[in-house]
Amino acid sequence: MADWNNDDLTLYHGCTDESLQPTLRSGIAIGALPTGIDLSACSRRAEFGQGFYATTWFDQAKFWANHRVKKLRSRSRPIAAKAIVLRFDVHRDHLAGLDALVFTNEKGSFWPFVRYCRAGNPPHRRMTASSTRYDIVYGPVSLWAAEMIIKDADQVSFHTPQALKIIPALQIVATGNPEIM
Repeated sequence: MADWNNDDLTLYHGCTDESLQPTLRSGIAIGALPTGIDLSACSRRAEFGQGFYATTWFDQAKFWANHRVKKLRSRSRPIAAKAIVLRFDVHRDHLAGLDALVFTNEKGSFWPFVRYCRAGNPPHRRMTASSTRYDIVYGPVSLWAAEMIIKDADQVSFHTPQALKIIPALQIVATGNPEIM
């Protein structure tokens, strides 16, 4: 059994090669800092609100990348997009310095929070005097319409410029043509 040593947390992000184009407003820069992630280009109606989403599970990121390719292909114009999985390692101490909201399961306030965010409401905020926005949110992944969670799936969403600052240079770890197999 390995001893605890506070290793970095490895996270993955599934997307398409179109997301990596520097000409797009939401382009992601690979292998360089800053990453080029534009939070304003992220969906406002995502599970935990507008943010950049990652997971600790490579297979989950691969699934999401393939899902994005299929979604692009279903549009009326032909798409030759490739599925891409990005990897980055985040220092746990940097994560600990952020203002975080954590859901360990779907019980309690998880579903009201997801419904609030999916409705496109204003960004979630802490109930403090400063009323600052959560930097990151961590929790399970849902099958939204059915209000069920996906077993062994997780997500970490980055919601503020402060949170994006802890993301190091992104690396492509898998690519598919057009899908990752």
